[in-house]
Amino acid sequence: MTLLFVYGSLRRGMRNASLLRKARLIAEKAWISGALYDTGYGYPGLVAGSKRVWGEVYQVTNQELRWIDQLEDYHGNGNPDNLYERITVTVRSPDRQYTAYTYVYVDADGLKERGTVIPEGDWVDYVRSRR
Repeated sequence: MTLLFVYGSLRRGMRNASLLRKARLIAEKAWISGALYDTGYGYPGLVAGSKRVWGEVYQVTNQELRWIDQLEDYHGNGNPDNLYERITVTVRSPDRQYTAYTYVYVDADGLKERGTVIPEGDWVDYVRSRR
């Protein structure tokens, strides 16, 4: 079973959620440690940090994971063309803990300089508050 933690445009109600329409939702209110930034391009970037970043956990197939890899511009670990790296993280929910994949922004320093921090760590709330 492959678990995926999503925190941005793949979450329910967001523009890329359809890529996970057949995936099984495991946890709808979950979090990891990190820092979330608005990239300015309509999607967030996750970098290392100590705040909560909110998202959802899905059980995905290998094909769904490949689709998400393409969306995230991930070409394999350490590839210099990656926009994001896929890593394994500990995800928490109110009643469980999971180990799942997620995607972290490669150019963390650049994102911190030019991006806008999302203080509450919740992309969905952030997007809705800006409408």
